[in-house]
Amino acid sequence: MTSGRFWVIATTLASTAVAVAIGCGEDGAPCTACPSIEGRYPLEFAAGSLPAECTSLGVTLPKGPLEIQHTGSQLNATLDAVGLQGTLFQNYSFTLLGSQSATDGGTTQFSLSGTYIPGRADGGTDGGTGQLSGSFTGTYTRPSAQGTARCSLVRAYTATQNGQP
Repeated sequence: MTSGRFWVIATTLASTAVAVAIGCGEDGAPCTACPSIEGRYPLEFAAGSLPAECTSLGVTLPKGPLEIQHTGSQLNATLDAVGLQGTLFQNYSFTLLGSQSATDGGTTQFSLSGTYIPGRADGGTDGGTGQLSGSFTGTYTRPSAQGTARCSLVRAYTATQNGQP
């Protein structure tokens, strides 16, 4: 006979995981007085070589720019024709996720997480432009003679806002 203790623990852990995943908490709540994050952001990726499995698939880092629009805390963006959706949180962190079918029958998935730093409204040395920094993950699948080939590319990035899309 089993007690229900395992079920309660599993349910509690699952609820906690869901709460963390959707950004609960004071700083992880969607923003209510959201900054003006919309704009065009040319991405600069950290130096590093591409994984061999990505090179063999002909995959490269996105060229960009990342173009962001927002309605309240909800973000819509595009990066190399991949549509992304996400959320801007109270602490100005954000997530963006999206995927696209490739013309060869494969898929391209992008995930960006990061932090938005608003530009100074006082016309300071940064010209009033916002900045992003965070992590990019590109996951690619392509058909191959052996079935499906996959690669994942992770890279830190920074970007400075460069006008409106």
